[in-house]
Amino acid sequence: MLIGQKIEILDSTLREGEQTPGVSFTVDQKIIMANRLDIFGVDFIELGHPAVSPDVYEAVESLNNLDLKAKKMAHGRASKSDINDVAAIGVEWMGIFFGTSPLSLKHKFNVTKKEALQRIETAVKYGKDKGLKLRFTAEDASRTDLDYLIQVGQLVQKSGSDRFSLADTVGCLTPTKMQILVRRMCSELDIPIHVHCHNDFGMATANALSALEAGAQCVDVAVNGLGERCGLPPLAEVVAALSNIYKINGNWDLGMIPELTDLVDSFSNMDSNANQPIVGENAFTHKAGLHVKAVVKEPKSYEAISPESVKRKRHFVIDKFTGKSALENRLVKMGVKIQNQHLEVILLEIKMHPEKVSWDDDSLITLLKSMGIKS
Repeated sequence: MLIGQKIEILDSTLREGEQTPGVSFTVDQKIIMANRLDIFGVDFIELGHPAVSPDVYEAVESLNNLDLKAKKMAHGRASKSDINDVAAIGVEWMGIFFGTSPLSLKHKFNVTKKEALQRIETAVKYGKDKGLKLRFTAEDASRTDLDYLIQVGQLVQKSGSDRFSLADTVGCLTPTKMQILVRRMCSELDIPIHVHCHNDFGMATANALSALEAGAQCVDVAVNGLGERCGLPPLAEVVAALSNIYKINGNWDLGMIPELTDLVDSFSNMDSNANQPIVGENAFTHKAGLHVKAVVKEPKSYEAISPESVKRKRHFVIDKFTGKSALENRLVKMGVKIQNQHLEVILLEIKMHPEKVSWDDDSLITLLKSMGIKS
């Protein structure tokens, strides 16, 4: 089982890990982590999403200049603007994503299945024309109609994508269902399959390993399981299981695990229990602008269960990852009415302060006053 199968590890600590509520890494910290992860032996290092903020763009540029054995991948939407950013920086690989579930098509993009296919095809072909190696991610693949998911996979393969990634965006798959899904997609596609598992029900590591058993080639992880809400499969769990249970020689330096754990702990400054499913502080906390925008319209977009059902509350973080919808939502709840043109200016100012990991109501009011904007 898995013996002789090509297995790859993509570490997303620098990208998804920074989407953990309360976490913001400096460029220098990202460089240190990237170098240590490379020595550890991961196959891919996800550098970040350049469109998020100026400091993330700068970080992706700096990280791309490092001499690493690992493949470098930048993250972005299936849009020409995001593809142009990555191409301009010169990153070899780009992971582009588009939500394919009915929830995503309706509440995130307001497009039909046919229109979504057209946008996906255009983006993949544009990225290939720019000379990029591409991994296309079907966001919320686990809640996408299987026939449509196959159609998306076959389309991106035909359009030139080098890899296809299945995202269990709200962590709602079981290991058995993951195996069924991956086996089917492997039978339908010739390009390697990746999986991106979230830990909302505590099954991210089990799902990642099940995906590999079913034929996936690469799994996404993060040191200490960092990531949106309850995070991703922890790097330590996945590689330790592969090495000890599956007897895979992945050329990983397992002796570095304590060092990586402590290093990322010191840079993230977060409670290790915050990402616990259901009960953790971050379990129903949303950070990325695209996530918040969708949740405001339809909470099920990024929540497998409602926080109210377990007597919890939903929270939105305001920081450099914030989009206009999240900022407007917060200001409205504060009783503050702001003209649309002012929202853009306020948002830019927030993104210029990556060191501030969360803007509360008082700090937002102070910011508005300092900018001469009446609230």
